[in-house]
Amino acid sequence: MREEDIIKELSKLKKDENYRSLKSIDKKYINFSSNDYLGLNEDRELRIEFFEKYKNVDLMFSSSSSRLLSGTYPIIIKLEKILEKIYNKKALLFNSGYDANTCLIETLFYKNSLIISDRYNHSSIYAGIKASEAKLLRYRHLDYNHLEEILKKYSLEYDDILVVSETIYSMDGDKADIKELVQLKNKYKFKFKLLIDEAHSFGVSGYGECYEADALDLVDYIVIPLGKAGASIGAYVLMDELSKEYLINKGRKFIYTTALPPINVAWNLFILEKIEKFDFRRERLIEISEYTRNLLSKYEIKTISTTNIISIVIGENQRVNRISENLQEKGYLIYPIKEPTVPKGTARLRVSLTALHTEEIIQKFVEELKYEIDNIL
Repeated sequence: MREEDIIKELSKLKKDENYRSLKSIDKKYINFSSNDYLGLNEDRELRIEFFEKYKNVDLMFSSSSSRLLSGTYPIIIKLEKILEKIYNKKALLFNSGYDANTCLIETLFYKNSLIISDRYNHSSIYAGIKASEAKLLRYRHLDYNHLEEILKKYSLEYDDILVVSETIYSMDGDKADIKELVQLKNKYKFKFKLLIDEAHSFGVSGYGECYEADALDLVDYIVIPLGKAGASIGAYVLMDELSKEYLINKGRKFIYTTALPPINVAWNLFILEKIEKFDFRRERLIEISEYTRNLLSKYEIKTISTTNIISIVIGENQRVNRISENLQEKGYLIYPIKEPTVPKGTARLRVSLTALHTEEIIQKFVEELKYEIDNIL
């Protein structure tokens, strides 16, 4: 790309108030932009417990190799074996949710495949679809009648069909119906495969929505990124044995990537083994989420969210930028979400609630939010 084209494009982004930049957080805020939903990353006692457990283990800070060379060390094998026992599927650890989604889709599906995706699925899913060269059809967000219309029309035309959904959608804060999706799979006699991304539900709903819905046998691929309630880095991909074998042999993002460091893998294992013990955090998150939604309703601030992710659509970029800046000046770390992450004209504030937020914090924040919405026109 020519230098003048780059400058022109950046200038347009600035003019549209859609320009991104990196900002260092250099003061104490009340954080409404963190995905640490259970507060595990902020828990110092949990970290002390982790280091105490592994104090006699030499945990390196780099694996210094890909998985196919010397990067498949014992603690990775242990983690994947425990995952396989929990989910009754084969497991493979990736370095990020983005890599997991793109690698899985671009490796296992190809130009003769049909992929039917919820319109609001994450960009990593669409990147994988594009790389696969499969035919893409989108169904309206969480509209399973529309999904079935597409299946009726194309299920006899294609032998290789994948349906893709997330569980909790991070830009709207709403949730997919896993039981509805697996019922469709039964209805169409397993004509299509099903991929579910659990990025925002792992931890928040224990082992995830697929596990809680008792749908593990009917979901072909489960992707569990760990950068949210998992309080870590990396992603689990859960699948059948043949798919795992094929990804190991043909998945370029798996083959040519240095494995996660042993210390990160040990932390992933540590959190996985304690997931069932975090019920009090999950209950607290539900309580504060319900309190927030009720308070927003009282102040006549609209949201379609049904989870701990509260999406408040403002509309235009300039207005949402000003509201966000004013709230930051008042001590609240909250950023505007704009296109292309969300559709044009639906710029919004994404309030990310965690188990660490209190009713007092929420009350004050909603009061300030209401003031800004009413006064920034």
